[in-house]
Amino acid sequence: MAYALGKCESVWEYFNLTKPIKGVVLLQTKFNCGYANIHANTIIIVNSMDTIRVNGPCYTESAQVSDSVIVSHYENDNSAGALGDGKYDCSIRKTCYGLIKKIR
Repeated sequence: MAYALGKCESVWEYFNLTKPIKGVVLLQTKFNCGYANIHANTIIIVNSMDTIRVNGPCYTESAQVSDSVIVSHYENDNSAGALGDGKYDCSIRKTCYGLIKKIR
């Protein structure tokens, strides 16, 4: 399992995406991409009762708060870790690897 450059990564509950899912972006952290081989971190509201963290490659599409997106499966590439976001590190536990694409 990758380590986070934030706190509480040890409580993240990883799951595999079996099919693409739609959601709305709550936060995306990509500002340290390129510093080391680190995953981007995107918090997505999947439905009114479920919010997840998506770790993915830094080349994943940039998204803004309230953007509608599709998350598709991405195999962990053994990058150095995932960026913590400071705000949701401990409260959002459900985590997967995925590629983000905005719905136009």
